Amino acid sequence: MKKQVFAIFVCLACSLGIGRAQSYNEWIEKADSCIEAEDWEKAETALLGALKAEPANAQNGLLLSNLGTVQRYCGKYDEALQSYSLALFMSPRSTAVLRNRAALYAEMDSLTKALEDYSSLLLLDDTDEDALYNRSLIYLERGDTIGCRNDLEKMLALNPASSTARIGFAIFFKAQGYYTEAIEMYNQVIRRNPDNASLYIGRAETHLLAGHPSSADRDIEKALKLDPQNPFIYMLRAWAKVERSDVNAAARDIKHAKALGYDAKACDAFFEEIKKKK
Repeated sequence: MKKQVFAIFVCLACSLGIGRAQSYNEWIEKADSCIEAEDWEKAETALLGALKAEPANAQNGLLLSNLGTVQRYCGKYDEALQSYSLALFMSPRSTAVLRNRAALYAEMDSLTKALEDYSSLLLLDDTDEDALYNRSLIYLERGDTIGCRNDLEKMLALNPASSTARIGFAIFFKAQGYYTEAIEMYNQVIRRNPDNASLYIGRAETHLLAGHPSSADRDIEKALKLDPQNPFIYMLRAWAKVERSDVNAAARDIKHAKALGYDAKACDAFFEEIKKKK
C-alpha cells in the first residue's frame, strides 16, 4: 500500500510538470507564500513539488491536507478528495482532515459520505461543536429531525451559551414551520451579535415565511447596511415587495440581485412568477 501511495505522489507531481529540482523546505516556503497571497494554482504546484521531493517525509499528511484545501479553492473537487483521502491514509485519526473531507463531500452534495466523516470525527471527539452542527444540518436535509435535534441539544448541553446551536435550532424550527420559535432563536443570537448580517437575513426570511413583511423590512434594511453587496438580500426584499403587490419594485430588486451574481435561473424563475401577479 505504501508503494501505491508513493506512486500517487509521483504521478500527481509529474502531472503538473514541475520544473527544476528544489528542496523540500524550499517548496514548502513557496507554498506558504502562495497561500498567503491566495494564489491557489501556484500553491498547488508548490505542495506537489514538496511531495515529489520527499514522498516519504512524515510531514506529508499535513501537506496533503493543505493540498486538498488548496485544490478545493481551485474548484478541483476530485483532486481535493484524493488528497484528503491520502492524508487520512497517513493520519487516520486526524479530526482536522476528517472535517475538511466532510465539508468537501457536503459541497459535492455527497451527503451520505459527509455524514460518515462527521460521525467518524465525533467518535474521536464527541465534543466537536462544528461537527455536531454540520451533522445536524445534514440530518435535517435528509429528513431525520430526531437526529438533527439530538445533535443540537448535545451542543447546548456542552455549551449552554452556544450561538451556533441556537442558529441551528432557528434553522430547524424554520424548516418545521415553527416560525415563532425560530424568530426567538434568532433574537437571542442577534442580541449577542448585532453586526452579523446573516442573522438578519435568516430572521427576515422567517418573517416572510410567517407572513410578516413589515417585520422582514426592518431586518432587510439592517442586513443591507451591513452587507450591501449580498445579492440574496435583494431577493428577500423583492419577496417582501411582492407580498405588498409592488411587483415593479420587486422586479428591479431581482435585476439587481442578478447583476450582483445571484443564480440567473433562480432570478428568471422568480421574475416570471411575479409577472403573473401584474
